[in-house]
Amino acid sequence: MHNGLPGYGWGPGLLGPNMVMSMMAIRIDRDTGKSGLVKFEVTNWSRSVPHEMLIVAVDNPAGQLPYDYDHAKVIEDQVKILGDTSELQPNVSHTLEVTLAPGSYLLVCNVPGHYAAGMATPFRVTP
Repeated sequence: MHNGLPGYGWGPGLLGPNMVMSMMAIRIDRDTGKSGLVKFEVTNWSRSVPHEMLIVAVDNPAGQLPYDYDHAKVIEDQVKILGDTSELQPNVSHTLEVTLAPGSYLLVCNVPGHYAAGMATPFRVTP
């Protein structure tokens, strides 16, 4: 299953102090998967910017995650992270396998400023 592709594309921004809108998005080839072991093939298609992908469990994928404006990042200890690629350099790929229960998740890049620039996309897991 090929699910996460951090790279360029338009995304809605969570704009706050010192935030600017940019052309960033997490693109996926499908937005749902079956519960159990889910395999994400993640590639950073950027030519010059590192990215990462976190899998965050959420009640409402349309809601905003807790955000630290001073560091321009999601506050990771205030969300439930089920998987993380760590930072990927441009043109680097990583396979991430996680066991996911039915529910809603957000795939998020938490490199400073990237979540605010739109690098988050919902992913739903079905029974």
